[in-house]
Amino acid sequence: MEQTLFVAIVVSDPLISQDVAGIFAFWQAGCVCRTFETVRQAREVPDETFDPALVFVAARGGVLDLDSEDLSWIEQRAVITLDLGETSYFPHWQHLNRPFTQAQVIQAAHCLMSAGDVERVDAE
Repeated sequence: MEQTLFVAIVVSDPLISQDVAGIFAFWQAGCVCRTFETVRQAREVPDETFDPALVFVAARGGVLDLDSEDLSWIEQRAVITLDLGETSYFPHWQHLNRPFTQAQVIQAAHCLMSAGDVERVDAE
């Protein structure tokens, strides 16, 4: 029996967050996605109700608006960024840019969630 995958989608655009949630639902049947405006909102949800293993987070203006608590929380999870300008600070994350495809999101998630070496997803 597979364990449920919990995904936090931190994207302010509702069309993009809905699209990303649909992609994860297609990739993992039974995947539980919740959308948030900020990382802070995601981390403030009690762990016993929603503890995401994967976070899909969109940068605003090429940067992530994270305080030290947000960064600490997000660093404990697998992360896919969207439109992050400077990706070299986070080589262990997957980074996508718009426009992205369903296949790129799935490949990025698969690389993060499977054991082994992290492969880069070519999504630029």
